[in-house]
Amino acid sequence: MKISIITVTLNNKAGLLRAIESVRSQSYKNVEHIIVDGGSTDGTIEILKQDLLDGSQVQNDIPDSKLPTNNYSLISISETDNGIYDAINKGIKLATGDVIGLLHSDDFYPNNNVLDKIAKTFNEKSKFFYSSFHEKNYFYDYPDCVYSDLVYINKNVDSYNGENIFKLKNDIKIIRYWKTHKEKFSNNLDLKKLIKLGWMPPHPTLFVRKELFEKYGFYRTDLKIASDYEMILRLFYNFNLKIKYIPEVLYYMSIGGSSNKSIKNMIKKSSEDYYSIKLYKIPFPIFVLLWKNFSKLKQFISKS
Repeated sequence: MKISIITVTLNNKAGLLRAIESVRSQSYKNVEHIIVDGGSTDGTIEILKQDLLDGSQVQNDIPDSKLPTNNYSLISISETDNGIYDAINKGIKLATGDVIGLLHSDDFYPNNNVLDKIAKTFNEKSKFFYSSFHEKNYFYDYPDCVYSDLVYINKNVDSYNGENIFKLKNDIKIIRYWKTHKEKFSNNLDLKKLIKLGWMPPHPTLFVRKELFEKYGFYRTDLKIASDYEMILRLFYNFNLKIKYIPEVLYYMSIGGSSNKSIKNMIKKSSEDYYSIKLYKIPFPIFVLLWKNFSKLKQFISKS
């Protein structure tokens, strides 16, 4: 199985270097890393033009070549876009992997076994439940989507210069801990119930089979901040997909996303969240929205 990792970036050279090193260092090597740059002017493009990674290929246009022999490639495009979700869609359309994941340019993986665990989960049949005549039954199949836990960390990457990414963990301060479920969670039937209570998984940890985007659509570019939430509702609530949870922290996310940069953005995000909730006819949308935001408070309390 090939995994495609999409990283969207704009004028974030140090963070991007860390993200690239995080992917390049993975023990699982059947990976393509697609960098979608929005037209940076801070030296990012110059870095992407250099062959910095052993055995990788770096391109500045849409790729039209085979993976190198070690099945790892770095591919980049640099052009203006219509926001982060438009850039993500470009990456999805370029991807040749069976499974697609996102890694933001400020973020990285906590160890070099993350993609190994993701591939193993997709390649193993899991137990999935379904209801029939008010009875719970189950079957075994391969997952469509896989997600995990994440932690928010201090950004602090301005001085990153390519050292071993996993040796920097002692310098990282955990700000928030997003424990997706209280305990090991395997009952996929409960996901829709949880969504009705304002729950969502950490979107950056989500890995999706590429065929699902081709079947159910790409990220909506008219939603500028909450298109990720709409995608979660589309995949987790609107369709009966086979979804698997890995009860581990597999993603380090830098604090300070676009949705929290200003009061204006926070209001816009809530408006787009509310629109998405109503779009899928989830009962009591105001309650869902309020509880979605209120439930995040516990992330600041739990650090493990």
